[in-house]
Amino acid sequence: MNNQKGITLVEVLAALSILLIISSVIYGVLINSKNNYNNISEKVNLNQEANLILATIKNYHQKESLHSLDVNLKEFYIIKFDDSKHVYIGKSSSNMVPLQKEGLSLNIKIDDAEFIGEKVIYPSDALTIYVKVVNQQGQSYEVNTVIKQY
Repeated sequence: MNNQKGITLVEVLAALSILLIISSVIYGVLINSKNNYNNISEKVNLNQEANLILATIKNYHQKESLHSLDVNLKEFYIIKFDDSKHVYIGKSSSNMVPLQKEGLSLNIKIDDAEFIGEKVIYPSDALTIYVKVVNQQGQSYEVNTVIKQY
């Protein structure tokens, strides 16, 4: 009665061990891929937000209909930066609109200088602007550019 059909317990344990190792490697790769996707997605969102902010400022800088006039009949618009890292833009202090979404903090430097409060911008002058957008996870995106009215 020498029946050699079937598999032994050792063979089953070896196969399960190999399967476990392979599945843990695959699981690790999938988890890393998901984390990388989330990080890249957040960076792209921050990039889009910074570009939207710059496009809004450029729109104000280059469109005459978005300007007010001072006593010398010089066109201007206002950028307001408050203590809570919220930035607003508008023709006057009374009609300001926010530049960033909720949950994002913003750091803006105009002409290489930080400011808090209101800053009057004259579109006839070139505007050197630095924008840093930071999300709640601490990721950030920075851009530095010059906006001119042609």
